[in-house]
Order: sequence, then structure tokens, then C-alpha cells
Amino acid sequence: MVVLPDYSKSLGVFVRLVREWWSEPVDYAAQVQYFKRAMSGAVQILIGLGTGMDAVISAVVLLPSASTFASKVAVAVFVALQVFWAWVWCCRSWPSRSTSLAFVFSADLAIAVMVLLDGSWVLASFGFGFFAMLSVYLVFFDGPKVLAGHIGWVLVTTAAVAVKVGVDAQLDVVDFTAKTLLSAALVAGTPLGFQAAIWALRRDANESVTDPLTSLLNRRGLHMQVGDLVRDGYLNNAHVVVMVVDLDRFKGINDAFGHAVGDEVLVRSARRIKSAVRGSALVARLGGEEFVIVDLTEPGHTERVTERVLSAVAAPADRAPITASMGVTSVALAKLAPEIDPAALLDTLIGHADHAMFEAKRHGGNSAIHTQPVDSDG
Repeated sequence: MVVLPDYSKSLGVFVRLVREWWSEPVDYAAQVQYFKRAMSGAVQILIGLGTGMDAVISAVVLLPSASTFASKVAVAVFVALQVFWAWVWCCRSWPSRSTSLAFVFSADLAIAVMVLLDGSWVLASFGFGFFAMLSVYLVFFDGPKVLAGHIGWVLVTTAAVAVKVGVDAQLDVVDFTAKTLLSAALVAGTPLGFQAAIWALRRDANESVTDPLTSLLNRRGLHMQVGDLVRDGYLNNAHVVVMVVDLDRFKGINDAFGHAVGDEVLVRSARRIKSAVRGSALVARLGGEEFVIVDLTEPGHTERVTERVLSAVAAPADRAPITASMGVTSVALAKLAPEIDPAALLDTLIGHADHAMFEAKRHGGNSAIHTQPVDSDG
């Protein structure tokens, strides 16, 4: 007897993942920050140059080949629009999401008007290429809903052009349009699959560097991101400060209320610690009830931060209130060699701050001990 594999479970997992991908809010700022961090502005310039090349190609190739006065005007408007957006990308800061959407929507509208007013395959093929470039942009810099809307617009425009060409050529309009639309759909719909695959890979990558309970960074994630923080610190001649936060008498919470409540306390504390520091600070859970904060600061500013963190953790709670002990240390980056390993530096600073944290616990907890700044030999 041959036992067929049960595909229903796999199908259910696939449907759930697709639903999560479709409904996940777009974190435009995080996606932009990744490319800015990884490519140091090169991506922005490349987008600007690509947009400028669209303008040049349209002016040199499409404008002379436009068959009517109206289509020549449409191509000229498209050229001017692309020149403007090339300037925005190359000469301004990275666009906000609203500006990014304006970039895509204005180009979509201009391309559609341009190809519909002309109705030739020359402009239609170039227009489809411009649409494809916008699809690639949206794969990386927006979510599935906007990308799907763009693809829908491409297919509607393709159908309209096919109908116009079919009527002019006295073809079977329905058959010609259906075949053209099917061919276009196979190409135009591909970016959605690419975006879903990239989302799944990024999701797995994020899970490998975050703590599943609190959604803070884990040790691996902290090591991966501290390099960017240290590089920024060198540029600003700043100090790197490391704060180790350990919840006081946490085992008693688990013993008295159970591990479920203990997990609630960890999540609550993580949220409060995160809210008490700057948005640029790295906050991680290294395990158990121990958290680490890494940030850039100036001398004398750490005391206010530690007070905010201790107050936030100890704020009133509906059940299982808790306090924390903190150990704090720092280093002036100007005293260190620029080629120093950021992860090794971080581990050294965590070791110093950890000793200070245990000293705070020996003094009864709910307090912070500041160590002397680590020197270049530390």
C-alpha cells in the first residue's frame, strides 16, 4: 500500500506565511536604514542615476519616435519628471516614504499616459521596461500591497494598449488582448514572488538575532550591530557606554507566581528599558533576567540614563513589581585604535559592567554602580 504524503499541513503553513507577509506593516525606515548602512549611500545614487538614464533614453529614443503630437508632449513630460526625480535622489537626503510613493505613483501615471497616447510597440516595450524598474524598486522599499497595486496598474495599462493595437491592426481584439495580458502577467507578477522570498529570508534572519520572548536583540544580534555604533562614535568623537541591567530577586517571582508571570515580567521590563533610552541605543537580552544597553554618549550623561532605566523598571505594576541592579562602564573611542574589533571591545565592556552590577546587588539592589572608564589597554 502506497501512502501518499499529507500536503495539507504544508499548505496550511504556506497560507499562514503568505497571510503574515501580506498583512505585516511596512517598516520603510528600517529597510532604508539597512541599505544606507550596508552601502553608505551608494544605493541612493544608483537609483538617481537609473532614473536619469530613463530620462536620457526617453529623450534620445522615444521622443523622436513618438507618432503624434500628444504622445511627444507626454514623452517630454515624462523626461522632465525623471530629471526632477533624478535630482531628488542624487542631491537630496533619502526620500521619506510619502515622497517615495509619490516617485512611484507619478512615474506609473506618466508611463501609462505616454504609451496609451502613442499606441506603438516601441513606446509600449520601453514603457514596460520602465514599469519593471519600478517593480524592482518596490520589491525592496515597500510592501506587498503597494507592489500589487503597481502590478495591477501595469496589467490594466497593458490591456488598454493591447486593445488599442488590436483595433488598429484589425485583429481579434479579445484573443489578442488575452494572450498579451497573459504574457505580461507572467513577467509583471514575478516581483511579488521575489518580495515574498526576500521577506521570508529577512524574517528568518531577524529571528536569529532577536530574543523570541522580548523581541530585543540577542547576543549575536548585539555583536552584529555594535560595529555600526562604534563607527558612528568615531565620527562624532563620542564615548561608548555599556549598561548591564539585572532584575533583582527574579527567582522569587518565578517561585511565587510561576514562570508564566515571570515571562510577563521579563517582557514588561524589556519594554520599559527600551522606552527609557534613546531610539538609537542597542538593547539586548543576553539570557535569563539580564539585559544590556549600548549607546553613544558624552561624559556625565550616563547618570540621567541609569536613573530613567531604574525608575522605569521599578514603576508600579498590576502584579509582581520588581527592581533592577545596574553596572555601567564606558570608553572614549578617541583613545582606541580605529581598527579595534567592536565585538571584542563590547565583550570587554560588558565584563566590566557585569562586575559593577554584582556590586550594586551586594548593596541591596535597585541601584547603579558606575565604574571608571575603560582605558585603551582595557
